[in-house]
Amino acid sequence: MTWRIGIVGAGYWGDNLLRVFAAQPDVHIRRVADRDPARRQHVAERAPVAGDAEAIWGDPQIDAVVVATPPSTHAELARQVLLAGKHCWVEKPLALRTREARDLVDLARDRARVLFVDETFLYDPLVKRARQWVNDRLLGAVHHLSFERLSLGRVRLDSDIWWNAAPHDLSLLNYLVPAEVDEIRLERFAYLQPGIADVCVATLRLAGGISAHMYLSWLSPVKAGRAVVVGSQGMLVYDGRFGERCLTRYAYAIADPDEAQGSVVPVHSFVAEETVRGGSEEPLSLAAAAFIDCIRTGSRAPSEGTYSLRVVELLERGDLSVRGPGAPAAPLAHDSAVRTDSRRR
Repeated sequence: MTWRIGIVGAGYWGDNLLRVFAAQPDVHIRRVADRDPARRQHVAERAPVAGDAEAIWGDPQIDAVVVATPPSTHAELARQVLLAGKHCWVEKPLALRTREARDLVDLARDRARVLFVDETFLYDPLVKRARQWVNDRLLGAVHHLSFERLSLGRVRLDSDIWWNAAPHDLSLLNYLVPAEVDEIRLERFAYLQPGIADVCVATLRLAGGISAHMYLSWLSPVKAGRAVVVGSQGMLVYDGRFGERCLTRYAYAIADPDEAQGSVVPVHSFVAEETVRGGSEEPLSLAAAAFIDCIRTGSRAPSEGTYSLRVVELLERGDLSVRGPGAPAAPLAHDSAVRTDSRRR
C-alpha cells in the first residue's frame, strides 16, 4: 500500500521533511502547503503545492499530514488534522499548553489515529544503545544527567530557547531515565528580544535522588548537542551533532572518601570502555520510517503523543517555576494566530 502524505509548512524544516518522506518506500507526497509564494515555488518541482492548509487536511486522498509550522500553530493545526481523520506528525513541541497537548492525545485515541511528535534524537540508534546501557546497569545506579544544546543562531521570533530547544533534551531525559520529576527550576535570560529568552538554564530533581541539568543557548560560539549520564560505576557521553554523532561509555572507580588521605579523594581508574560512532543513517529519516510503521502496523513509537505529553508538562512546569502559579502566560509568540507559513523555521 502507498501512503499519501500532505505537508503543512515548507520552510527550513519542512523542506527537510519533504526530502526524507519522499525517500521513504511506499510513500507519495501528494501536496505541500505554505502561504509564502517563495516557499511554494521552492518545492514546486518536487511536489504539488497549495497556499492553504485546509487543502491538505480536506483532501480525501491524503492519509497523513505532517505539520512543520511555528510552535504557536501546532496545537490548532494538529487538531484540525485529527478531526479530518488523518494521521498526524507534529513538529516539537506538541503544543504550548499541557491542556492542549492532552486534548490532542485524547482526540487521536478517540479517532484511532497516530499522533507522532518529531523528537528526532529518540530515533538515533546511538540513543537506543545508551538506554540499553542504562537499563543493563552498566553505569551502576544513575546519579546525574546533563544536557547542552548550544549554537550561534536560528534565533526564533515566535518562541524562546526553552520551548524551542528543551523538547529535545526533555524527551531524551524521559527516554533514558523515565523517573518522575519532583522539581524543576528554570532561569531565563533575554538579550536580543525583550521577553524572549536566548539563554536558559534548568535544574531538575527526579525521584530516587537523580538530578539533571540543562544549558540551552542561541548565543554561543560553541556548537554542541551533548548528553552526559553519570552513574555510580560508569558514565556515558552522547554527541548528537549530525555528521559527528558518537557515543562513549566510561568506567571509573573512586576511593572511599572515609579512607582518603589528605584533602583529595583519589580516582583509582577512569577508562573509555566502548565507543560507538554514528553511521550513515539519518535519525530524521529513521523517525519518518517509524511514523509510517506506526500507521501501517499500529506499533507505538517513543515520541507518540502519549509520551510527548510529558515533555509539554515539563515545559510548562519550567514556565511556572519562573512565573509562579496564576501569573500571565510567558511570551511565547508575537502572533499566536494559526499561520501556515514557515519562513522562520
